[in-house]
Amino acid sequence: MHPSNKPQLQGFTLIESVLSIALLAILLGIALPSLEQQWLKTRRQDAHNALEQLHLRQLQWRGLHTQYASTLSELSWPNATSTAGHYTLKVQNANAQSFELQATAVGLQARDEPCLVISLRWDAEGIVQRTSKLQNSDPGRCWPW
Repeated sequence: MHPSNKPQLQGFTLIESVLSIALLAILLGIALPSLEQQWLKTRRQDAHNALEQLHLRQLQWRGLHTQYASTLSELSWPNATSTAGHYTLKVQNANAQSFELQATAVGLQARDEPCLVISLRWDAEGIVQRTSKLQNSDPGRCWPW
């Protein structure tokens, strides 16, 4: 007898395919929350950049005026949002000696609850305080420095 010349069928069985899909689903279930946290952390940089730029503009404004600017328009900021649009911005408590700048997360960034509102305060002694408004929140979590 001669060996059969039939080609051998190759491929995955149904069980192997189902197990592969199940393993992929488990890995995605583990990875996606971490990935979302990284995206939130990355988008925080939008607020940091805006607040630091506004901080510098406030110092320039104060050099020419008797008090710090009380609106974004006085600082030539085109609208009330950060550059990438992940935060709304506002100036608070501006006077001759101090001011506070706030960035409030909007859209998808609003999922970043511990850092929903981050702020930069400048006081009369020239000390900058970087904080988060959520009670019991670690400001170091919301600010990289």
